[in-house]
Parts: sequence; structure tokens; C-alpha cells
Amino acid sequence: MSWLKKILKAFEHKKHVTNSNSGKSFDETYEDIGAFTYYADGFSMNYEELAINIKWEDITQLNVYKADLMAIDEIRMEIVLGEYMYTISEELPGWYQFVLKTKEVFPSIPKDWDLKTIHPAFAANYSTIYNKED
Repeated sequence: MSWLKKILKAFEHKKHVTNSNSGKSFDETYEDIGAFTYYADGFSMNYEELAINIKWEDITQLNVYKADLMAIDEIRMEIVLGEYMYTISEELPGWYQFVLKTKEVFPSIPKDWDLKTIHPAFAANYSTIYNKED
């Protein structure tokens, strides 16, 4: 089998790869709401020592970037509420559904921000995807 076919074959099975931390398949991880509970006017986030309730209307800005963790990059989001800020990462259970929910609640968020943030590798690619003042 050629090296190209081996690579393509490996990608065919990616949805079956499990998250080593959770034992879940990618599909299960993607669908999981994790640390979040959603309400019509906002959400709560409960994870480890953090337990907060946030109303969508109180969010003044959403910023995204990649953190260089030496061997890998990690996508992070800053949820800004006036003078307060919470930073979450793609490692937080429920990340994928939260990203989808923010795109639904804030239609001005670029639908492809996550794809633009991951390229090029090891560049921070900091951007503001939502600003209440705009």
C-alpha cells in the first residue's frame, strides 16, 4: 500500500478515534453538552471549581486564539462580560456544542472562525469574533 493510501485510510477512521481523557468517540464528544446547560437567555458553565451563569446579552466580546503548547496548539475563547473575562479551551467538555450555540445566538460571528484560527499552525491568530458595540 502506498504511503498516500495509508494516510487516507487513517483519516477514514478518524470519527472512531477516542479522546484518551474521556473514552468517548469523536462523535460522542462532539454531541456532548459537557459542562454547559443552556437556557433561552443564556447558559451556565459548571466545571471543576468554576460555576457561573451568563446571560447572552451580558457578553460584550468573544475573542479566539491559539495557544502554543509546544507540541500542539489549543484553541481558546475569551468570554468577556464588561470588565470580567473567562477563558475556555477546546479541552472543556461541551466545547463543540458551545461553539455551535454561539454561532446561533450571535449571527454576526463568522461561521468559519474556527477554521481560520487553526491555520497556520503555531500562530496565535488572535481575533475578535463578536463585539457587542459593532
